[in-house]
Amino acid sequence: METLLTIQKYASLYRLSTHTVIKKTMNGEVQTVVKEENGKEITYILNPKIEKKVIEDSHPNVNDGEAIAIDYKKEYEELHKQYLILKTKYEKLLSAQS
Repeated sequence: METLLTIQKYASLYRLSTHTVIKKTMNGEVQTVVKEENGKEITYILNPKIEKKVIEDSHPNVNDGEAIAIDYKKEYEELHKQYLILKTKYEKLLSAQS
């Protein structure tokens, strides 16, 4: 299934800067389509595997047929634990500089 994405959406989906995406379109690394809407030419990027890319980025070890179940509470707790560790390290660095 091919989808059309704006340059900004493509950049945010693949975590790239808009400048990098524009360079890729100019170099021909990504396929583009130019459409005229409301008197303006808008460049869209053809993205055939959008759903698969998003799933692979978030869960690289998941097979195509598997359903993804996310335990949000567990994920939150892990991120919060990392945050507290980094906060403690940051506070130690600040106190060491004083």
